[in-house]
Amino acid sequence: MEHRKMKSLPAGESPDEKAGRYGISTLSNAELLAVILRSGTKDASVVHTCYRLLEHMHGLSGLLNPENLQKSDIPGIGRVKLLQLSAVSELSKRLSEERSVNRLNCSDPESVYAYYKDRFRHLPQEEVRILLLDTHLKRIRDILVNRGTVNRSLISPKDIFRTAVTGGAAAFLLMHNHPSGDPLPSDDDIRITKRIRELGEMMELPMVDHIIFGEDRYYSFSEQENTTL
Repeated sequence: MEHRKMKSLPAGESPDEKAGRYGISTLSNAELLAVILRSGTKDASVVHTCYRLLEHMHGLSGLLNPENLQKSDIPGIGRVKLLQLSAVSELSKRLSEERSVNRLNCSDPESVYAYYKDRFRHLPQEEVRILLLDTHLKRIRDILVNRGTVNRSLISPKDIFRTAVTGGAAAFLLMHNHPSGDPLPSDDDIRITKRIRELGEMMELPMVDHIIFGEDRYYSFSEQENTTL
């Protein structure tokens, strides 16, 4: 099948030429994606294909949703291009985290939420991560502990403490998401958080907080004065 590649566009119309003449910042979102994806179909240019893609995803933010990058009904957007888009999405998340790491305050739930929200947002299943902290409550690194289905909790005290001990943490912060978008804790969340905190006190390896990530807000156990912990 003959694909309409970037070089097949009329002279002066390709994003490559536009970027070379006026600068990369002058390109539209679709044109920027076209620079990455390079080819469309025999019936549509790569730029037109990228416009359709953005419309389907409701804008650039749709690239952060892993579900949008699993399959595509848009002609010209197959498995390889979805992989390219997934790479762009992951780089975007890592760049955001890298830029904000110096502003991350692990003692402030709002700061933790701002830093990790793009990592958890749009996930179709629950993920449990542990944020390892040093003696000054500074970030060492975060580790994915478990991943599950949309309605199955996978928080295991055994996994949590094994990860914290082997990672050399002096303290830790527990994080997980609710795919429903509602961060309010379930009875199981409350029960397991209480258990982990008790074990942490016994082991002198404290859990400083447990933060649940929703769609656009969070729940912090340390912030709630009326928590049942």
